[in-house]
Amino acid sequence: MSHISRQFLLGGLGFMVISLALLGSGLGDTGDRALFDTLMRLRIKHGGLAMNPLISPVDLNDQTLRTLQEKVDTREAFADLVTVLSGFNASQLVLDFLFQFPKAEADDTLFVEAARDAENLIMAVLVMEDDGSDLSPAERRILEKSLWHITLKGKSLVPKAGGVIMPFPALAEAALHLGHINETPDSDGIFRRVPLLYQWEDGYIPSLPLAAAAQYWEIDPNRVILYPGKELVLPLPLFDDEAEYIRIPVDEQCRMLIPYVKTWADSYDRIPLERITAAKYDAAAAETYRKGLTGQIALAAEVTTTQKDVGPTAFEGIYPLSGIHVAVLSSILSGDSFIAESGRLYQGLALLILFLTMLVAQSAGTDLGFHLRFLGLFILFTAINGIRWQFFHITPWYTAGLGALICSWGLAFALRLFFRYHEQSLLENALSRYFHHDLVSKIIKEGKVDLTPAYKELTILFSDISSFTKWSSDKEPEVVHGFLSCFHSAMADIIFAHQGTVDKFIGDGMLAFFGDHGGVLGADPTASTHVRQCLEAAMEMQRKAREIAAEWKSRININLHIRIGINTGKVIVGNLGAENRIEYTVIGAAVNLAQRMESNAPLGGILLTGETRRLAGDDFPISAKRGIFVKGYDEHEIEVYDIGAETFDS
Repeated sequence: MSHISRQFLLGGLGFMVISLALLGSGLGDTGDRALFDTLMRLRIKHGGLAMNPLISPVDLNDQTLRTLQEKVDTREAFADLVTVLSGFNASQLVLDFLFQFPKAEADDTLFVEAARDAENLIMAVLVMEDDGSDLSPAERRILEKSLWHITLKGKSLVPKAGGVIMPFPALAEAALHLGHINETPDSDGIFRRVPLLYQWEDGYIPSLPLAAAAQYWEIDPNRVILYPGKELVLPLPLFDDEAEYIRIPVDEQCRMLIPYVKTWADSYDRIPLERITAAKYDAAAAETYRKGLTGQIALAAEVTTTQKDVGPTAFEGIYPLSGIHVAVLSSILSGDSFIAESGRLYQGLALLILFLTMLVAQSAGTDLGFHLRFLGLFILFTAINGIRWQFFHITPWYTAGLGALICSWGLAFALRLFFRYHEQSLLENALSRYFHHDLVSKIIKEGKVDLTPAYKELTILFSDISSFTKWSSDKEPEVVHGFLSCFHSAMADIIFAHQGTVDKFIGDGMLAFFGDHGGVLGADPTASTHVRQCLEAAMEMQRKAREIAAEWKSRININLHIRIGINTGKVIVGNLGAENRIEYTVIGAAVNLAQRMESNAPLGGILLTGETRRLAGDDFPISAKRGIFVKGYDEHEIEVYDIGAETFDS
């Protein structure tokens, strides 16, 4: 497997492992939740959503308590509220209050009669998820009238109601419908979702705003369809024989994300409750509010500073939770301002696309291209999430994908550097067999390596130890190996020091060549240059051989003498060999002739051809010309010159 394939494989595995780790640990959900809060704050700050004009919030605030304290305590204020709103022909009256126990009989009688006369009153119940209340037969009968018997498509995780706190029976009986007012914060205490349904025996208790919207649209609860984790479908009455639907995005527990309108102070024009009740006794006040409330859905709730029905949101630390009911009711009535969560299908598809494009990014030829591709992928992924939020109101699924992308970028870049270092180390190790380490460093640094076979004019050097085979025939392998290691290391260092290339060691002999560095480093040396380098190296090799001979004579009783042959000519140089065995070497007639020079060289001296002598100049102690016959060249004498042993023995 190539290092590129290994890089892709390891990078891909890393991406998958990181993605699964982020998803499994919940860090992705935590990050997306924080991002969602930021986006909600920005939306609220820069305009938010418009509240549906059909809703008229009525507040029981601190001023109301100061003005109507006694009437609030006796519930006369609520009786007046229902009476006035009913007289104004409000479409619906929604009371976000719990009236669990009756007050004085006279007060409750007025309230119950007003509720019964209104015929459009929707009242609140509180669901206890633990079994906290026992309903009487009358209460059970009343609650059953408000249950929804929906069609369930899929496995439901809708929470079950263990008990229900209801208005006292006479008032509950007078209400048109009941709806729960439960609001459950997320694990960090922030209110982001609201449950639309609670399961009760064989039916479901709708939330207060859901019940109000259903009554307004005259929706048949028996035709409502729940797709857990996807949507709650509310079928509208037929218009022009064509069915229409309100589709509310929900999670597996049938909770919807709250489409907050604005901050509590800026969200909408709210009407103080005491002004509505004053209209019962004041014709001028009645005339002021009649027109604005006719046909409206009036939602009354307590928003006093002393009540505990408040909680933190993403954009406001203290927010009256009745505002959640207003926001939910507004979105259902409008039918187009819901916030949807990214589904599993999108998440899986996004991860797959990120994975594939991440592999493409890894294939960039340069580091700059590599980084730019990942940057482009980051920008694209961010833009897609931004567009989905801005135009389609879909929460971003971003943190897990971004985390996997960033970690994969780091992992891929680390692998890229590792494999590059590994490849460079292998190349450096291979080149160090042939070149001096300083030259290898320069080759690697400049990156101009071309080992493709080519014709070049080089100077070839062969060396051999005289009578080595006979001497080594009765020696221990360790002795022979130790001596040759020392000898070849010394000879190779000399070759390297004179910019030569060690082709191979052949037993006790060595093949080297000079003049090939130009093809690697970029500027071909002249022929006279590599000839001089070779001759200088050969002379130093002879001197070093005499030092080694003196050192090893007493140790292993070897009479060390070497012969060196040199020739200059055209050769083929490069990576040559079979598919599974390749080496950097030289071949050609000039190489063979250099070997013949070595076998005919004087003991302890150097023999070179006429071509080498012609290029060497006059700075070397070279003898006069002579001619010899060598194997393979029997048809004519070969012009040769030598540097005799006496040159090095003196």
